[in-house]
Amino acid sequence: MPTSWNGTRRTITRSLALVRGRYSLAELEDGIRSKYSDRVELEAAQRHTAAGITAGEYLLLNGHVPPRAQVLDIGCATGRVSLALQRAGCFVIGVDINEAMIRTATKLARDAAIPVGFRVMDARALGFRSESFDAVLMVGSVICYIRGRTARVRVFREVHRVLRPGGTVFVATPSREYSWKFRAWFAALGLVHRALRLLGRDSDWEPGDRFGPAWSGDTTRLLYWHMYSPAELRADLAAAGLAVIQAFPDAYMMSFVARRS
Repeated sequence: MPTSWNGTRRTITRSLALVRGRYSLAELEDGIRSKYSDRVELEAAQRHTAAGITAGEYLLLNGHVPPRAQVLDIGCATGRVSLALQRAGCFVIGVDINEAMIRTATKLARDAAIPVGFRVMDARALGFRSESFDAVLMVGSVICYIRGRTARVRVFREVHRVLRPGGTVFVATPSREYSWKFRAWFAALGLVHRALRLLGRDSDWEPGDRFGPAWSGDTTRLLYWHMYSPAELRADLAAAGLAVIQAFPDAYMMSFVARRS
């Protein structure tokens, strides 16, 4: 049997197990922490940090982040965006749930003599005072790893809390409407979910939840992530009191800029 079919079959089996509630939240979160502690992921993140931000990211951030702004970079990894913004004159704190990433970011900042503070922190409970930041960044597939809409909205409410009035948040996350393949996949899972509910086998699975091969590093590893639709992301931001002021919904990594209202 072809390897590609084996991989596809395994993805379908694991995805159905997710739909049926066979994986605990702790198992899913441990898988994400483990993935981003791998040497290959740390090395890739360091290469991205050395390359810095893209021209498009520079234009977007430069258009909304004021000079000398206080910036919180959530899911900072090894500091790709944090270090670039600090060099540009902002005052940046980077946080990530992965200790290995934070250790690497701290070393890179120290070696480059760039004064960015990095901390291990969960986005669902930010350890900062209210109204501490002019801008918050969530630009590296951060929100997609949070399981459950209630938890994702809680993250956005934490962002709202730590933003100053008029402050902005930048969110980049995978879109499940990017291609017909994604649309077909999630439509099929929706049918399975509805069938299970009719059979009395409900679960906490939500439209957009996915359990499949990692897209980088060890691609044999299976991970959970949530793929937003543009309308769903806009609705979750609004539920947290964040009004979208600019959106680029058509890319695979769609980008939204929202302001604290």
